[in-house]
Amino acid sequence: MARFDALVVGAGPAGSTAARELAAAGARVLVVDRATFPRYKACGGGIPLRTERLLPFPIDSVVEDSVHLLDVSLRGRHRFVKDSGQPFAHMVMRDRFDHLLLSHAERAGAVFRPGTTVRAFTGGEGVRIEAEGGFVAEADFAICADGAHSPVGRMAGLGADIAECAAWEVEVKAPPAALRRYRSRSLIDLGYNPWGYAWLFPKANVLSFGIVLPPDQAGQMKERVRAYTARLGLGDAEVDIARGHKIRFRRGSESIAAGRALLAGDSAGLADEFTEEGIAYAVQSGRLAARNVLRALGGDGALERYQQDVDREIMPELRAARLIGFMFYGMLRRAPRPWMFASGHTTFLWDAFFAVQRGESTYEREAARVPLLPAIARRMLRA
Repeated sequence: MARFDALVVGAGPAGSTAARELAAAGARVLVVDRATFPRYKACGGGIPLRTERLLPFPIDSVVEDSVHLLDVSLRGRHRFVKDSGQPFAHMVMRDRFDHLLLSHAERAGAVFRPGTTVRAFTGGEGVRIEAEGGFVAEADFAICADGAHSPVGRMAGLGADIAECAAWEVEVKAPPAALRRYRSRSLIDLGYNPWGYAWLFPKANVLSFGIVLPPDQAGQMKERVRAYTARLGLGDAEVDIARGHKIRFRRGSESIAAGRALLAGDSAGLADEFTEEGIAYAVQSGRLAARNVLRALGGDGALERYQQDVDREIMPELRAARLIGFMFYGMLRRAPRPWMFASGHTTFLWDAFFAVQRGESTYEREAARVPLLPAIARRMLRA
């Protein structure tokens, strides 16, 4: 039986970041994942530039494009384009991006065991996993970073009642002219009531299309993505991969740490409700997870302090993004054409958005500039 200081379940951005920082500090770390890396991950692959500030190494080798143009429409109409003047997000294929993060964790000394599906998890004086094929491992602490479904997190009794939405993503082998047309440009198509949006994100050799909607509209996602690609003249383009996934949103005091286990990244519902982006928060939560496991290994406190750190360092951003989302989508729902006109002619709104994505500001700071925002968001929520 293998014995470690820390066990990390899931080798995505949260898990690999936590593993790298733990191993770099001298901890014995095992990372398990049911997949063999590199592996495909359903995701738009848009990474805000602020993510780079959280990593001690460059990601240039996996960047497929960098976008500075935001092309916004309302079901194909009332279109406007905002130019940030400099990139606000990188576009990556998640198989390459995640593999890069994992490779840095392995270089730091973490042990990786791919193709490991955990079937049982127990806690107590330590933690223990049992996987297919008879593999068993024990550790002092566990970090569950196994995605929005988080089966191991559920086994640990964490993450119940976290809100969620549905997403569908396809990779299209677009002709060269289409790849050139959308270079450095991300498209956002609004008007999916009560909220949600379709997107096009450019990559080096494919275009990523997708949609995010409330969970009760999951059955409509495929048809709406087909309609979106057809509207852009790419309805006949070859689809390379098509896959659905869910996104979770932690909104309050849902338990993400107890005993000797904690949740990080998508498992903890750390995505914002304005853009539905979660990679930056996954990396940040991985760092917080490592900090708290190291503290606990040193005998200084329990993992419950991790939840306090998340509540202090991440949740203010998620709450502010939720308020902004309620206001934005609420105004769009009540007065779609006037709101699109106003948005297209409003400079400060998009300047603030670009500043947040680049890490020059925060949702919390920008929301504070509008003292009436909570009242506006509540009114939009009731409408």
